[in-house]
Amino acid sequence: MKSVALLDGGLGQEIYRRAMNVTSRLWSVAVMQEQPDVVTDVHADFIRAGARTLTLNTYTATPTRLAREGLGDQIAVIHQRAFEVLQRAIEITGAEIDIAGCLPPLVGSYRGQPARSFEDLKSEFDILVSLQDGADVFLIETMTNILEATAACAAAGASGKPFGVAFRLEADGRLRSGETLAQAVEAVKPFGPTAIMLNCSDPEIISQAMPELAGLFPCTGGYANAFKTVEPMAGGALVDELEARPDVSPGVYAIQVQQWLEDGAQVVGGCCEITPEHIRHLADVLDGDYELVRFSALAG
Repeated sequence: MKSVALLDGGLGQEIYRRAMNVTSRLWSVAVMQEQPDVVTDVHADFIRAGARTLTLNTYTATPTRLAREGLGDQIAVIHQRAFEVLQRAIEITGAEIDIAGCLPPLVGSYRGQPARSFEDLKSEFDILVSLQDGADVFLIETMTNILEATAACAAAGASGKPFGVAFRLEADGRLRSGETLAQAVEAVKPFGPTAIMLNCSDPEIISQAMPELAGLFPCTGGYANAFKTVEPMAGGALVDELEARPDVSPGVYAIQVQQWLEDGAQVVGGCCEITPEHIRHLADVLDGDYELVRFSALAG
């Protein structure tokens, strides 16, 4: 039976949905500081849904983004709180799961090529790896250019822990930087990722690209978003301006994910607007045909 690592869904969006009175560029961090039980409840619901790997709520907690909001001196406290709220969810559910450290875009999602050097980017990712040293694995997410992706891979690889790297593709099948998927895969291969994935793209874009990705690397995966468009956020707007697609129901999403698995994927889950209900339905549909495992099991 094929082993499939089942990730959680859109953590930040689910937090936002449940704490609508928080308006901040770092909304998920703000909720975690002001209403930590909300974050614990979201983690717990994804665990109960069947997710085997849960990502820390640190996507927006990069040194660059925290410094921009005047919170740079709180970075260690914020990361410690992220571990605490997830650990609480693990205790509540009694589940055995992987804790995934999050290595996101350092400035913000959906941007192009950063005007920074490899060494500069890697030094910031090194800080994030150090702060999340208690994680079992690392997930590098929503990469839009090769430079930032390779810097993150270098930092994650130095940890000695299993890690995956996920790229976001645009409608033309390329990264926002204009680089091709094949170029991106070739660039990160030398760092030894456990899996190379696609995330935070439309489900249809991932479906179109998965056969190519599966032909480029032995262990691949995908986890899509369900936004109508991300362009307002790409331009610096708050998440308040983004809208969910009503047509990406749990059933519809599961059909897309099953196609990815048939095309060779071994890691699936969800990104923004993919809820615990989506993950629960997905786990139910896959159970029996696949062995649902933690991400670290793929590295064994």
